[in-house]
Amino acid sequence: MYRAKEPRLTPCMISSALLGALPRSGESRYLILVSLSCVSAGNVLLALWTVKQNQLSDIITLVAKCSLEIQEKFGIYHTREGQDLQLKIGLSAGRFSQVIVGDEQRQYLLVIGRNVDDVQVAQRLAQANEIVLSWNCWKLCEQYMFEVEIMREDEAVKLRDMRIIDPFDFDEHFDKCLDYLPHYRTSADTLRTALELDPDSTLEQTLRKHIMKNLLKKIDEGQPMEYISEFRTVTMVLVSLEFHKTAWMSHLCHLIQEAALYISTVIEQGGGQLSRIFMFEKGCMFLCVFGLPGDKKPDECAHALESSFSIFSFCWENLAETKMFGRRHLARERNKNHPLLDREKELEAFQMAQRECLHQKKGQAVLYEGGKGYGKSQLLAEINFLAQKEGHRVLPLKLKEADFKQCFYAIQTLMAIFFEIDACPAYYRQECLHKQLHGMVEEPLHCLFNDLFFVKFPLSFKVSHMDDLTRQKKVKACFFQVLQEAVRETPLIFLIDEAQYMDAASWEFLETLLSTVPIIMVMTLTSTFTLCGCAQHFLQSSQAVLVPILKLATTSLLRMACWELGVVSIPQELQIYLLHRCFGNPLYCEVLCQDLLSKDVLLFHDLQKEEKNSKWETLSANAMKSTIYGILPAGSEEDQELYICTVKDDVNLDTVLLPPLLKEIAVNQLDQLSLEEQLLVKCAAVIGHSFHIDLLQHLLPGWNKNKLLQVLRALVDIHVLCWLSKSQELPAESILVPSSIKIIEQTKEQKKKKSDADSPLSLQEELSLPQTEMLEFGVPLLREAAWELWPKAQQIALHLECACFLQDLACRCQSCHGGDFVPFHRFAICSAKSCSGISRFCSYKDTGSVLTQVITDKLQLPSPQDSFQFQTKPFRSQEAFTSEHCRTEEEFLDQVNRKLAQTSPEKDMLTTKPCHCEEILQLVLSPLTQHCLVIGETTCAFYYLLEAAAASLDLSDNYMAFFYLRKASSLLGQPSAFSFLKKHKVKICQFEEAIFCCLRSEVCFNMGQITLAKKLARQALRLLKRNFPWTWFGVFFQTFLEKYWRSCSLSQPPNNPSENKKKLAVLQQRVHCLSLLWQLYNLDTTASSRRFACLATLMQKNSAEEFANEAQVFKLMRYADTSRNQLWRIWFSQFSSDLLF
Repeated sequence: MYRAKEPRLTPCMISSALLGALPRSGESRYLILVSLSCVSAGNVLLALWTVKQNQLSDIITLVAKCSLEIQEKFGIYHTREGQDLQLKIGLSAGRFSQVIVGDEQRQYLLVIGRNVDDVQVAQRLAQANEIVLSWNCWKLCEQYMFEVEIMREDEAVKLRDMRIIDPFDFDEHFDKCLDYLPHYRTSADTLRTALELDPDSTLEQTLRKHIMKNLLKKIDEGQPMEYISEFRTVTMVLVSLEFHKTAWMSHLCHLIQEAALYISTVIEQGGGQLSRIFMFEKGCMFLCVFGLPGDKKPDECAHALESSFSIFSFCWENLAETKMFGRRHLARERNKNHPLLDREKELEAFQMAQRECLHQKKGQAVLYEGGKGYGKSQLLAEINFLAQKEGHRVLPLKLKEADFKQCFYAIQTLMAIFFEIDACPAYYRQECLHKQLHGMVEEPLHCLFNDLFFVKFPLSFKVSHMDDLTRQKKVKACFFQVLQEAVRETPLIFLIDEAQYMDAASWEFLETLLSTVPIIMVMTLTSTFTLCGCAQHFLQSSQAVLVPILKLATTSLLRMACWELGVVSIPQELQIYLLHRCFGNPLYCEVLCQDLLSKDVLLFHDLQKEEKNSKWETLSANAMKSTIYGILPAGSEEDQELYICTVKDDVNLDTVLLPPLLKEIAVNQLDQLSLEEQLLVKCAAVIGHSFHIDLLQHLLPGWNKNKLLQVLRALVDIHVLCWLSKSQELPAESILVPSSIKIIEQTKEQKKKKSDADSPLSLQEELSLPQTEMLEFGVPLLREAAWELWPKAQQIALHLECACFLQDLACRCQSCHGGDFVPFHRFAICSAKSCSGISRFCSYKDTGSVLTQVITDKLQLPSPQDSFQFQTKPFRSQEAFTSEHCRTEEEFLDQVNRKLAQTSPEKDMLTTKPCHCEEILQLVLSPLTQHCLVIGETTCAFYYLLEAAAASLDLSDNYMAFFYLRKASSLLGQPSAFSFLKKHKVKICQFEEAIFCCLRSEVCFNMGQITLAKKLARQALRLLKRNFPWTWFGVFFQTFLEKYWRSCSLSQPPNNPSENKKKLAVLQQRVHCLSLLWQLYNLDTTASSRRFACLATLMQKNSAEEFANEAQVFKLMRYADTSRNQLWRIWFSQFSSDLLF
């Protein structure tokens, strides 16, 4: 992108390629117009060529050829949504005029004239994949060069083809036309010649008037051009003006100017902008947009309708005034199947006010205050039900934002509901009101209610002598009298939803009513609104109680989700999906659950149905049955069918789009932030729910650490973001954190040299960091809505940057000695990946990353009270172990327990660093898999899904391991029933397929699927070029081979050192599979199973001794799993060779 120096030339110069080619306002030139429209979408693009009269025929030929090529290449475009887009093109040529309307702040360019109308007619006549020339264009062109079909005489012709046979003939014609096109681009890198112009402040100021203010703000802030575009939902208003056919051009321009100024003013007052002005025949259309970046407001459609009505009133001044008042209703109706959750204290406040009102004969008011969607309306619906059940008379009312502007509107509507005239026909209203007032209000005073209730009682002599103030006081006194008589018969309750929209006069009336009449008032308030003075004075009354509505607890939110879905339990990934998006908001939970049901992304399983699974693909239900939370739906009975749900394998919940309602709410919150804060939030949204500030800075080009921290702290102050640790203390010494891939790849020695050369300013920036550098989103839906605003191409590019940044951190922590979670994983597949060139960013390195040490040092360390985790120590020699005899498994376990008992846990706790693998799984591996999936790097995604599954198993989280492996299964595709037809969608090596089988076997073992676990373990061994028999004869024969193989293998020469790591990877997986088979067969005490277990032990021992060098065996054991179970499995294999089978 071109950037001028002084004076600064903004990127709005992009538009000058077109503007510079057009004449000045009022000047006429010859023009060739091309209108391209999409058949299904309805979008229109107008392209212009300005030439002299003697150049028309040549340029028409050029434009026709261009149109044919466009139809050939883009005539039918297949979209990912499944809808085919088809083009139709219209051409016209002749004289035109340019008009600029607007004021000094905003201007709009119009191209008008008969030929503009002709190109629109031609485009409408064209069908899909057709090109139509206007009749005037047909008359001006070289007709012998075109093959056409006359559509309508003197109106249009259809272009079929051109008669240029030799391509070189057209090349010669094209070179000729270049002399007529001074603005044709000469560089392959520059699409618009305006980018190559010299800085010109005058031209810049002129062009700025043609750019919307939202775009100008972002450009002036210095945001990168590729970060400016957004994909958001907006509300559009089209204002169409039709002029008389005999109108003169000058008068027409004057009318357009007046309309543009008025419409622009009205639309901006409503929070929108006038975006474009289009001309058509003798008419004009104004495109107004609400909800552009920075303009999103609540009730956007209401603002658009209000602005439209003002514009309509401007055109028709004598509109009849509409007289009406509100009707009785609440925002929500009570659902008996969805009882209130965690609202017992709130209901107790109402019941207490109810008792005090009945016993003390004093008015009571309960005001519930909470955020939008916290369940205030549902609470009112429950109170309405309980009050009516007890025989109280309830007057419900829901207010709107526009009601605040109407004086006394709330009381007017409440009293209309009280007199039961809100729903009756207008012709019957006066008679009904007369019956209600009879006996309570004097007949001469009935005319006081004429203007209030839109009736026509005769004006009495008494009322005619009252001034306006006296009449208002008398009306209020009559209301007090009527309500006082009513509460003597039946307790009366006012229910007012969205009371923050109540006008000041109504607040003042209710305050007086509260102190004079024993009535109960229940209202709801949205906490984000500022109340008027009368409302605040009402809240200070001793008879008013303000009750905050808090968010739902996690367990209650999950119970609500189960009720919405009709299940008793939901999977862990769905729980995370709801908790990260809802933050305890019941409305968000309800809408999200309904959205998931409508998108058909869930599978439902009968809980009582026993499933005998023999395949990996049918284990979802069993996995969920092992994680039941005991959450039963409302009204469930003992004999009722109970269901659980799972997420479909091919569904990625992180990329499921928000429902429109929730996205509007979140985008509105995002637009309340400054432009810098919006950009930061959008970049953080790409990283994930939690993120590190170094990765965030990597996505914000041009931001230094001071600017980043300043914006971050502003967002933390308003609770948009929050630190993962509450501690905000500065570190004791500076920690230099790499902020780019190049720095990450530096060695520690290079890093040290660089830190010595850093300036004092940079060190000061580093010292300003808080103790933790991990943050997470603190506002629901904001991260998801901000992520959806990115255009698809930019979204993928940013995810690729994140993946490149995180790839070097995807390894064990330093206290676990680094390395892959699947031992030697990268070394066994690095050659295959590098040769095939599958990945665009994965690089496998032998050394650990510098940033890995930095991040693990900054993670919160566990307290000394945490349970001690067993750590490995240097092993004793094999001879020391073999000198002690242990003939049975029990003897061996007793020996291991004695060895472990000799270790002092207190001493190890002081010398051993805590493990941070869980944090690496959550903050590196899991996000990395998501980034790979979004950018389409399925091979890398499969690699990191295996790593994440292995890490989850290390952390004893079997369900998440199952979740990652199910994702990996979906990447491979459905398995074929025939092995020779087996073809994965993702290209993986045989070693990774073996790891995949081995991990699935371990998960099945933990789930109790023993048969499937044995099958998968055997399959893994077969892929690792070792077979495990199925029959007793096979056991006998394999035992003989294993004993003979051992004696032969010890005499083999040492292996090539360059191949050791790859062989170690295969060897370790063999040992692991055999250890797993040993455990599986040891579960059965039969003699046959015992033989299989002993064979697994023998094969495991031989695999461990495959390398004759003792150091290599030691290296293998040090890299193996360090958990206690894995250790004694390997040790026990050293003593099993003498067992008798």
